[in-house]
Order: sequence, then C-alpha cells, then structure tokens
Amino acid sequence: MTLFFSRRTYNASKQRFTNNPADVTRYVRLTSGPDASGKWTGGIISKDDWLAQVKAEAATNEITIYVHGFNTDQIDNLNRMNKIRAGLNGEGYRGALIAYDWPSAGTVTAYDSDKRHAKLTAEHLVRDGILPLLALSPRPKVNLIAHSMGAYLVLRALSEFDDDAGPGSGAWKLNETLFVSGDADRRWFGKGAWGALLLAHRSKRFTNYYSQLDDVLNAAVPANGFRKRAGRSGMPSGIHKNHVDLYSHEQYLKDVDGPNRTVLNSHRWWFDNAKFYRDAGLTLAGQPAFPLPTRRRTTTTDLALLS
Repeated sequence: MTLFFSRRTYNASKQRFTNNPADVTRYVRLTSGPDASGKWTGGIISKDDWLAQVKAEAATNEITIYVHGFNTDQIDNLNRMNKIRAGLNGEGYRGALIAYDWPSAGTVTAYDSDKRHAKLTAEHLVRDGILPLLALSPRPKVNLIAHSMGAYLVLRALSEFDDDAGPGSGAWKLNETLFVSGDADRRWFGKGAWGALLLAHRSKRFTNYYSQLDDVLNAAVPANGFRKRAGRSGMPSGIHKNHVDLYSHEQYLKDVDGPNRTVLNSHRWWFDNAKFYRDAGLTLAGQPAFPLPTRRRTTTTDLALLS
C-alpha cells in the first residue's frame, strides 16, 4: 500500500493529479502502482480514514514522511518513496513510510517555479500532515526525510507554526530529521542562524547528508545568488550539538562507477545505495551519531559516510 497527501490539483475527468498547486489537500491510498504510465489502483479518501490507514501501516509507533525535491513529478515521487521504504525496511525499520506530494513540474527548466510552489505549499506539510499525525493516540514519533528542494520546503513549513500549534501542551517536536542533498542556503545552518535554531527546537536530531560532487546543487548555486548549498558544501563550523554533518563524497566514489556518475545521479544516488539506507536506518532507530559502522571520523568536526 502507498499512502501520501498531496497539494497538487486533481483533474477528476481524467482521474489524474496535475503539477499545479491545489486549494485543498487530498489524502490518497494506493493499493497498487503507479506503473510507468502513471496508472494506479486506489483513490482519494477522507482525512480520518487516511490517518487510520497510516496508523495501521506502522508495526511500531513511528511514522516517516518523505518530502521530495525539485524536478519530481508525482510518479517519480511515489516510485522513490516506495524505494526508500524498501531500503529502510531492509534495515529493520517497521514504521509507516508516507510522502508529502507538493507540485513540482518534473522538469529541469522549472527551477524557479518549483521553488515558488514549494514556498506556497510548505505550510501544508505541517498543517495537514505533521500536526494531525502528532495528534494520533498514542502519539507517534514522526521523522522527516527531505531531498533537494524538499529541505527548503521543510524549513519554510516549520517556520510557519509556533509552539501552540501542536496537540497537547508544550512545544510540538519531530523525532529525526534527515536532509539529503539539501537545496538550502548553507549559512542558514550555522550555530545561531535561523535554520539551525528552528531545527534544534523542532527536531530531536538533525542529520545533513552532503556530497561535494553533487552537480545538480552546483548548478543551483548561481540560481540562488551564488550562495552555497548545505547539501553540497555541508554546514558551517560550530554547529548545534544535536546536528550532524555527514560528508559522503568518498562513499559516492566508492559505490558509483564512472559511467553512472552523471549529473542527475550525483544528486539522487543515495536512493540506490545500501550504505545510505543502513546509515539512515540506524539514525531513525536513534543510535548515537558516532560510532556507527557506516561512519568514519574526519579531520574536521564532520563525520564521513564511508563503509
């Protein structure tokens, strides 16, 4: 079963979602698909039924939300979500794995419009996903895995809500937050910067997977005023004590052979890599950042994904 919530518009006559922003959030359960043509079995269900399905999907009281990035249509998003679920399940993860489906156009020429759509629909990740999930009883641990521009969306989403927005008393909080090739300004993650403070307040731990060979993020630097991206350059020195910068350049060179070192794959290779899933599975399980069998010390405060 595939469970996701979407902020794309829905064309009822064609029974297909589009790549445009919607005025409402739709909750979807698929029992099969999508296939290469986008055909699937299932449909839009009520929010309450969807929440019950998510809860039933989890063998443990844990839910992980995958937030896709730029240049990702719905079929690509759902296929990658299912790939991530299989990879994490292979490492012992037994919680639910769901996705937030925001309206990316799924083309490399739509970077600016994708970023506008990410900002426009960011709040619904929290309002229509995270907060209703945290209101379930018993309250689950909710994790986030954000790829590429999904990292930008997550930061924008978390910044929209104060402590009182969550269920119960006290500040609402995520469990583990993982950014993978995060397309967000590096400066936002320095100790005392707004992004670092936000993640420290809203998440038990934040892990930033980055690679200096990410050619997609290299191309994104000029589009963002020549500001370095956290998913390519890592976080500044002096990061928060519960934040982990995970250098992954050497793992990429070790596991991805020459013909497969394409521009696109330098940005997406994680999701076909057993070492990444092993590390992410241990991270979601709450294991200490070091020592892990997937990690090595470096000459800086960073750790290296290298096994």
